[in-house]
Amino acid sequence: MSGLTKEDMDAALSAVGQKLESQGLRGEILILGGAYMTLIIKNRLSTKDIDAYLISERPALREAVTQVAQEQGLPDDWLNDAVKGFLYTQPASELWRSYPGLDVYTPEPEYIFAMKAESARANSFDFQDLEAVKNFLGLRSAEEALAIIEKYIPLNKLSPKTQYVIENLFEQE
Repeated sequence: MSGLTKEDMDAALSAVGQKLESQGLRGEILILGGAYMTLIIKNRLSTKDIDAYLISERPALREAVTQVAQEQGLPDDWLNDAVKGFLYTQPASELWRSYPGLDVYTPEPEYIFAMKAESARANSFDFQDLEAVKNFLGLRSAEEALAIIEKYIPLNKLSPKTQYVIENLFEQE
């Protein structure tokens, strides 16, 4: 599989919701990373997985995700919550889509910008994503960008690499 398209994600999330609903449960997740870029920013056609913070019904969600992976031939980690290690604060979010049994939330784009800046890795989509969110937000300077990042990531947690990445992002213009 080359990646999860919007349609793939929609089908898989709907199936997860159906499994939760059949148990009388309602799960909640916050999508981040490549899924956010594909669904909200729309700078790419697919993503390798859905990075999500599991807000509620975590054990049942994990089980439903495993079952959907088997049923739909998806990788075991098609929805993963490893991103929780990057969340310094739970961001303000809004409901993106409600399925039977599952509500999917998205954070504000400023939060995604901060996360992408802090986690930017060489040889990844991070730099393209950072550029796309920068343009989406209409950011014009490194100072403006760093002010946004500092709203979400404590100054003592910011790496020198983040400042370098941001300065480089604006030097290219």
